[in-house]
Amino acid sequence: MNENTRGMAPQEILQADLEAIYIGNLNTVEDDLNFPLKGKYGSDFVWTTGGSRFIDRQGKVHRPLHGMGNRKVVLKVTASYDGECMDKEFTATVLQEARETVITSVRNVKVYAGPGEKPALPSVAIVYCQDGRCMTAPVVWDAYEAGNAGSTVLVRGRVAEGKETVRAEVCYCADRPELPAPVQKVTFPLLTDIKLLEGTLYYKHQQLMLAYLKQCNDDQMLYNFRKAAGLDTLGAPPMTGWDEESCKLKGHTTGHYLSGLALAWGAVKDDKIMEKIVYMVDELKKCQEAFEASGNYHKGFLSAYPEEQFDLLEEFVKYPEIWAPYYTLDKIMSGLYDCYAIAGAETAKDILEKMGDWVFERLSRLSKPVLDKMWSMYIAGEYGGMPGTMVKLYMVTGSLKHLAAARLFDNEKLFYPMEQNCDTLEDMHANQHIPQIMGAMDMFSATKEGRYWEIAKHFWEIVTGGHIYCIGGAGETEMFHRAGTVCSYLTEKAAESCASYNMLRLTGQIFAYVPEGRLMDYYDNTLRNHILTSCSQKPDGGTTYFMPLGPGECKEYSTTENSCCHGTGMESRFRYMEHIYAYSREYLYINLFIDSVLSGMEEVEMKKDGEDKVRIRFGKNMHRKLKIHIPGWAEQNYHVYVNGTRQKGLLMEEGYITLETIYQAGDEVLVCTPMELRVVPGDSDKRFANIAYGPYILAAVSGEKDFLKLPVLSDIKREEGELCFSYRGIKLMPFAMLDSEPHHVYFRK
Repeated sequence: MNENTRGMAPQEILQADLEAIYIGNLNTVEDDLNFPLKGKYGSDFVWTTGGSRFIDRQGKVHRPLHGMGNRKVVLKVTASYDGECMDKEFTATVLQEARETVITSVRNVKVYAGPGEKPALPSVAIVYCQDGRCMTAPVVWDAYEAGNAGSTVLVRGRVAEGKETVRAEVCYCADRPELPAPVQKVTFPLLTDIKLLEGTLYYKHQQLMLAYLKQCNDDQMLYNFRKAAGLDTLGAPPMTGWDEESCKLKGHTTGHYLSGLALAWGAVKDDKIMEKIVYMVDELKKCQEAFEASGNYHKGFLSAYPEEQFDLLEEFVKYPEIWAPYYTLDKIMSGLYDCYAIAGAETAKDILEKMGDWVFERLSRLSKPVLDKMWSMYIAGEYGGMPGTMVKLYMVTGSLKHLAAARLFDNEKLFYPMEQNCDTLEDMHANQHIPQIMGAMDMFSATKEGRYWEIAKHFWEIVTGGHIYCIGGAGETEMFHRAGTVCSYLTEKAAESCASYNMLRLTGQIFAYVPEGRLMDYYDNTLRNHILTSCSQKPDGGTTYFMPLGPGECKEYSTTENSCCHGTGMESRFRYMEHIYAYSREYLYINLFIDSVLSGMEEVEMKKDGEDKVRIRFGKNMHRKLKIHIPGWAEQNYHVYVNGTRQKGLLMEEGYITLETIYQAGDEVLVCTPMELRVVPGDSDKRFANIAYGPYILAAVSGEKDFLKLPVLSDIKREEGELCFSYRGIKLMPFAMLDSEPHHVYFRK
């Protein structure tokens, strides 16, 4: 008998073995699966599949031909132990094969240089395909000689995937044109200066996540780190799902947990949370020291697995043989940074500085072609927000090595077309690339190099202009598809929560430089109708991985799977207040109507009065005047009162009204935004539409598997209770208020 199973009944052993099974991310299957035949505690496994055409009993994957669509396959494992049996089922989504690429034309390149310089030409070219796609392809350039001022040197290149050629013009001029670089116009208050008020879903879900974090087992979160470092695991149970011992992404959840703890402390200042932060950080430092003391690892290394995955990435080994080692590293480093920056954990800074040095030493010895190929690899080369993390570390340490390391993550496959304002996102993994753009914004903030601003600005415009669902989310089966086609992808695997989480953070970064209402319209819609909607209604840490938008689908909450979205969910509940307010030198910006209290230099309480009014009260004399964002849906029908007097002739500029008075303690501003039912037409397909009530996207509670017909608004009646409606016996309510009921968000006209 296994020592770990002493005293356990056969049924308990079977249950434990089935719960410990990890066979990969089954949401997007492209490669063969490894079906274990033996359980961790001694059970024997027999596998069967409900779709052997696409996944056979040995786990070999046969992807559908392109055009057949993705296929769902039910996998069943029967576990047996000591004469007892138990079954468990998994559902895998096998992705169809990629399309054949037939290049029809190539976009030429133009760069500027000073006399005598030989600028690096982009490692990719933008190509146009027979099927309408615009994408990038690697390019190999001929050697060339530098020119003099006023000359143009033509360089010939060959697209590596075919016989097509591309031409680069290197224009030499004494004064190279500089890309525009806007100045920062607003900053955001510290998270510790904003508190949510009771009575809203924002507050409720924040409290649910707080309760979950407080009951999490810290030693379990440290299990993989201690085991990899050769330390005692203190009898803690192993992690599960994507952090299971055989999974190559293990450690990422612990990084999210660190960020979640730090953000939670910033939000509620709970002593229990601070105790957890101190314990986690101190124990990770012991792991880092143990790695170094073993003599088997380079100085500064810290992870939940050995350095081998990083070695294999440099040899271009593909996913799933390795799984995004720098992505996991980013989660760990980001968590430590948050513990230092928000919670003041000095030990976290010490760990980080050594990890940052390790990153620089590791990557600086690699050539640019090697780095370009690494970062262009699907999933294996995913690195999360590493450039932004390294920039933030540089801002703390002042070490130029850390800034140089941030530059080593420049991904030209993404950055070059975005700099050129060219949408090449089709068939690219959404959340693999959104954090990279966040990193570009961090680089811009630190260096003021206009190239990084252009990359981030264009990416945001491209995504929000053609790749988002009505709830603000992007990506289906984790992938971007062709712009303007989201209504073709109304499935159970729409709108990955991670992608929306990071798009909100990117929006905040951009807003600091262009504080415009349209950014906050996107932000409020995505926060309210996706991120708030993604929360489990229990204190179990659950978050939807995908937001199902197909007819009659139900939300499912990721809990024990320890998925990427479970990880960001631990953080997002404590970022609800992050961008409610903003400061400029002259104005306090009210961006989002969320019940909250702002303290610090300005003291403001903002609270709803009914469903369509918000009262803004000033706790002390103000230092700044006021800018209030009027949501786009309310711009034609809003009223503002100051101390009971209606304000007339207010100027609306970039989605904000300005109140030029500096208010005194006790003054009050009342903003009225009457809400009405409205139809939101589908941007990508006029056959579909959504129903909204003010800022809320409404969902019809129905298990019907065909799209419901769009009701006439006059047929929709208000029900008793909070924001409830009905038509023809079907209930309509804000999407965020639904739990696991089958629903319809899109209606057919």
